[in-house]
Amino acid sequence: MSVEVVEAENLTKRYGDTEVLHKVSFIIEEKSITALLGPNGAGKSTLLKIVAGLINRSSGKIAVLGEDPWKNEKLPRYVSILLDKPYLPPFMTVWDVLKEAKSEFGVDYRDVEEILHTLNITSFLKTKIKDLSTGTKQKVQVAFSLLKLPKLVIADEPTANLDLSTRFEVYNTFVKLASEGSAIIIASHLASELISISTHLLGLNNGILRVADRLDRLIKKKDMMEEFYIVVDDVIRAKEYLQSYNPVIMGNQIKVRGELLPIVKALLEHNVKIFYIRNSLLDKTVMSELGWE
Repeated sequence: MSVEVVEAENLTKRYGDTEVLHKVSFIIEEKSITALLGPNGAGKSTLLKIVAGLINRSSGKIAVLGEDPWKNEKLPRYVSILLDKPYLPPFMTVWDVLKEAKSEFGVDYRDVEEILHTLNITSFLKTKIKDLSTGTKQKVQVAFSLLKLPKLVIADEPTANLDLSTRFEVYNTFVKLASEGSAIIIASHLASELISISTHLLGLNNGILRVADRLDRLIKKKDMMEEFYIVVDDVIRAKEYLQSYNPVIMGNQIKVRGELLPIVKALLEHNVKIFYIRNSLLDKTVMSELGWE
């Protein structure tokens, strides 16, 4: 039986006479990755801040791990928040930051080593935060936040400043975390990429929840047996693992035909890194569901 990590009912937020969220209801379960999609101004960031307990709702109900996030001071121990503009102490080294996380959250050094390797930041351990690129700072923020082994990860455009390769390093970290029991909700405008790792979809437009469904049901409903162009780190290995999807190598990408989720799962299970996924029908389908074609 699935455990509900977040439950919202008729969640509404107003600023004066302006309503930015209107009676939003949804459930997020453990071991899931939820893509929160919608155009700019749809209410995505506002919704995430309410779930994180950073701002209060105007009306409706919200429970995170069974508690009101606005009133429970213990939730930060179990919830990680990732923002598009990370703040880290500029004069601390990467190792100082992660050592602080290790001490605060009581994690094993092997856990630190694993996430350093996964995010490819081992070579920056002695570098001060102020001397890092924006993308590397973002990866350090991800490492710090995930070392607490959170039950819920709330991420607002967590890969906005990262290149294609690094984005999927972070995505693969989210996939692993979800497989170990965490619930993850990610707001992004990169629909094709985010959907490739997600299990559920929440779609907002003008503060109204247009879609709240399992992604496999949505894809099945739209009969999305289409061609996908996937940029990977090793096209030869990708072709080997995707034989049942009519793979064709085209430069540094591989063209396949079939359902998206099993294709992505097959690659991730064999440690083939995904850098980009392109499919115009996928984007059009999501936009149609959200009402912003």
